[in-house]
Amino acid sequence: MKITEIQIKNFGKLHNINIRPLPGINVIYGENETGKSTLQQFISAMLFGVEKQQGMPGKHDSYQQYEPWDGNSYYAGGLKFTVAGKPFFLERNFYHKEKSAKLVNEGDLEELSVEQGDLEMLLGGMKKETYENTFCIRQESVETKKELSDILQNYFVNASLGGEGEIDVAGARKQLRERQKQAEQKYQQKLAERKEAEEKLLLAERLLKRDAEQLKKQKKDGFRALLPNEQEEMMLYEHDTNQMAEYLRDIRQQKEQREYHLKFALSFFLMAVGIFAGIWNGMEHLALVPAAGWIVLEAVLSCLVLAGVAGVFFWHRKSKQLKLLRKQQEEEAKEVMQYNSMEREQQKHTQQQKQQASKQAVEDLLQIQISEKQAELINLQEEVEECRVPSEEEQEYERQMRAYELAGRLLEQLSQEAYQDIREQMEQEMSRILSELTNGKYHKIGLDAQMELVATAGKRRLRPWQLSQGTMEQMYLALRMGAGRFFTREESMPIMLDEVFAAFDEKRLEGALQWLGRQNGQIFLFTCRKREIEILERKGIPFGNIMLSK
Repeated sequence: MKITEIQIKNFGKLHNINIRPLPGINVIYGENETGKSTLQQFISAMLFGVEKQQGMPGKHDSYQQYEPWDGNSYYAGGLKFTVAGKPFFLERNFYHKEKSAKLVNEGDLEELSVEQGDLEMLLGGMKKETYENTFCIRQESVETKKELSDILQNYFVNASLGGEGEIDVAGARKQLRERQKQAEQKYQQKLAERKEAEEKLLLAERLLKRDAEQLKKQKKDGFRALLPNEQEEMMLYEHDTNQMAEYLRDIRQQKEQREYHLKFALSFFLMAVGIFAGIWNGMEHLALVPAAGWIVLEAVLSCLVLAGVAGVFFWHRKSKQLKLLRKQQEEEAKEVMQYNSMEREQQKHTQQQKQQASKQAVEDLLQIQISEKQAELINLQEEVEECRVPSEEEQEYERQMRAYELAGRLLEQLSQEAYQDIREQMEQEMSRILSELTNGKYHKIGLDAQMELVATAGKRRLRPWQLSQGTMEQMYLALRMGAGRFFTREESMPIMLDEVFAAFDEKRLEGALQWLGRQNGQIFLFTCRKREIEILERKGIPFGNIMLSK
């Protein structure tokens, strides 16, 4: 396929532009912001279309990015090209409300259908993803995207089986991974739910064990630990009461004794005073004639003596009565204490019976509660054991997960075996290109099981990131070109290189341009530097020069 004319009506900043490229190398030169990348995007949009994203546009929304800057809704262009020497004209309107595509064979004026796949047939079955991972290299990076690995694997498998791309190995692998992931998520969800339920049951089990142990301890400690000790309180009360009665009785006796001793002493004193005074008065007036006053005095003194004698006699008798009364009181007190003691013993016995009955009732209640807790504990332990066994649903998700994993490994193994021969052929082509680009420094390049690049330098196997930026880009360029040729064996596609050689030094750039000059296909080289033009002119490599200006 060779592009013969590019007609840009409105696309981004470009409008009303016609370009007639040459069959070989075409250098599109211009400073930054002159529309080089826009021109590349236009060619890609003409070949594969451009779709408007639904919802809010993102940074990779090409439709919005390259809408006409002047606001013109006429978002369109045309492309003339040849395939197998036959001329075709493709016209597109990109405006999403008026989107259309018209394809005409200019040789016989037959109108073909883009919607029915006629354009894809002319492109050799090349899809946009494949094209952008092989022959179309944008200025962001020469590195391929992850999707190239899937594209290559699909191609290798279908080619080895003689198909035309019907088998989507990468898609099958992707679906297996997605289903395995879904099964694993559901399995992990069920596993987490079961673990959570088990933790709750174990917590409940620990609480039940604690409650059962507390009930057993209460039963072991006895009734005293559960109810107040009424007997002990009663005995303590009676002891305090008896002590208080004895204390009051002692005080009362001491008071009566003090009163008796005082009154007895007073009576004895009066008697003694009367006797002493009578004796003294008689001795004083013994020789004298008794006078009336003396007689009266003697009479008074005699009365005192009589009163004292009578008092002594009275209080002595009173003392005997008090002793007798005290003895009677003590005997009565003993009888009362004995009666109280018998009463207390009866009450004690009655209280003990009540306590025993209450204790037995409480023990029975505690035993019932303990039995209930033990029964609950047994049931709970059974639930824990049941919970530790995966459910049928969980087991099913686990089986699905393992099955998808096994299917993925088998698919990988079979695909590896299927495309081994064809992969070796592509690696040979890639190695030849890399050797030419590096002047034989790196003569072999290959792909590992994950379709990742590996270069060989002597006995060393090197990854692209282990090399310089320029060498790494040479490796990816060889990968793209080598892979692209396997997708376009009958009809080549235009090669578009947008600022691909920015990291190349003079020697690398010269080798790359010489290699491009030896290719039969059409090449579009977008650059803002004049190095490429100077080298092409110096080496005498034919090229077309297309100048873009602001």
